[in-house]
Amino acid sequence: MTNPGESDVLLVGAGPAGVSAAQWFHTYDVDVDWVSRDGRVGGILPRVQNPIENYPGANFADGAELADALADQVDEAPYSSPRAAAVRAIQRTDRGLDVEFEDDVPRVYRRILLATGTRFRRLGVPGEEAGLGEYVSQSTSADAERFAGREVAIVGGGDAGFEGALQLAETGSSVHMLLRSETHRARPQFVEPVESHPEIRIHPIPTVVRSIQPASGRQGCRLEIEIQGEASHLDVACLFVRIGVEPVYPPCYPNIQTTDAGYIDVDDDHRTSVEGLFAAGEVVGPRLPAVSTAVGDGADAAHVIADSLGHL
Repeated sequence: MTNPGESDVLLVGAGPAGVSAAQWFHTYDVDVDWVSRDGRVGGILPRVQNPIENYPGANFADGAELADALADQVDEAPYSSPRAAAVRAIQRTDRGLDVEFEDDVPRVYRRILLATGTRFRRLGVPGEEAGLGEYVSQSTSADAERFAGREVAIVGGGDAGFEGALQLAETGSSVHMLLRSETHRARPQFVEPVESHPEIRIHPIPTVVRSIQPASGRQGCRLEIEIQGEASHLDVACLFVRIGVEPVYPPCYPNIQTTDAGYIDVDDDHRTSVEGLFAAGEVVGPRLPAVSTAVGDGADAAHVIADSLGHL
């Protein structure tokens, strides 16, 4: 690959879609400047605790094992690993796509592929950021044993929230379920066991967390909550936030078109509403968010971009 300042294409993201795109860009002899925020390969995979069993030809114990396999493959590849760089903004100009980085000089590219994926959604309330990793968790699989036998709370009305409540209860924890809406998105196979479990209490709906503070004089936290419009509080060892994921991508000018759910809107060729800017993987909100679909999406986007540059 050439010097980053001379590359035709900027590839942003190093999860499954990004790695797949990098492989195919190399196959098509496309000069690429490949970046990820921390320079690591794997994206959100290291935080995925469940087994990955639907990827053809291989099974992985969890996302971290798959991320390690991808990183090993990239290290042994004849192309460069992603460099650590965070994109602050992308703007379409007469020169091409101007990219502003957080800690690097601006650069101009002919094409950009965003394979930036998703991150776990947060509540966005005071005290949440400070408590992450201590008394606020985004993974029941990773932290259930750490709080086994203690009083905990969980927020989330989808499969992750209801299945997480069952995981916590199985470790002997007493679980407070705080639901913001009567409409459950979780499947009946999770909802019914939760509703009948003696160690899981579903608080009156809606129950909304307003702030999170470290508990005074002991481990855990105090949740300031609102139950059907009435202020209250709840002391627990940990709050588990399981409210899904959200797409991650830098600001783009002119404003990039998105779906109602906030994902980048693309056509069948992965083109966004900004000329020269493409997107692939979970950042576009695929019907089936899975490793296999992300890999295929990244490969196809690389093919389209290589073709547009005359490499096919």
